[in-house]
Amino acid sequence: MTATTRDLEGKVALIIGGTRNQGAEIAGQIAARGALTVITYQGDEQAAKATLAALQDSGATVEAVRSDATSAADVDALFADVVARHGRLDIVVHTPGRVIKKPIAETTDDDFDQLFTRNTRTAFNTLRATARHISDDGRYVVLSTTLTSIMTGTYGLYSGSKAAVERMVLAAAKELGPRGITVNAVAPGPIDDDFFRGAETPESIAAAALHNPHGRLGLPSDIAPVVGWLVSAEAGWVSGQTVRANGAMF
Repeated sequence: MTATTRDLEGKVALIIGGTRNQGAEIAGQIAARGALTVITYQGDEQAAKATLAALQDSGATVEAVRSDATSAADVDALFADVVARHGRLDIVVHTPGRVIKKPIAETTDDDFDQLFTRNTRTAFNTLRATARHISDDGRYVVLSTTLTSIMTGTYGLYSGSKAAVERMVLAAAKELGPRGITVNAVAPGPIDDDFFRGAETPESIAAAALHNPHGRLGLPSDIAPVVGWLVSAEAGWVSGQTVRANGAMF
């Protein structure tokens, strides 16, 4: 599927965290395929304006809305507003996340609360709102992490917060399947973006690149097409899955 395919004409897409890193790349690909695309941001208004301008300059129909995915009230209001203004909601992609790297013995209660709020609660908030507002035959995709398959080292609590998301994906896929709605997760390996670089040292970044069979970190452009396929009509028989897109790193 190419970026010029207009297979999403007439669809309305909502990209939670769609103004930076992988979220912005995903939003760009979906918008280029003809969907009216709403991108959300929590605090970085400058990045939101830059992404919005770039997508609009490319001819896409895009809106940027400030919304806090940790707030159930904010999320419910966001979804209701999108449906009220555009008449439907067909695609939801959830991208926010946070990393705290510590051994379990050194992890604080605050660390736990922060990780499960940012990684698990936000995904739950948007998944619940999706179940309430998305049109029949809709698509929901959430970004997880390849680390849930190995649960190792200082990423243990982070991995646990994402593993919970993957179990919710499976449950929601079964609940929403009778309406033709698919629910999936995409689990990238290390991606060369601000999110990964902000959590790592230069040494660990270099080691991660060398550890990959391709000899490099992943790129947002490696992940966006995977999400793009999952929101397509062709992926209608794929649901309740976690697609591990990591270049065979794990």
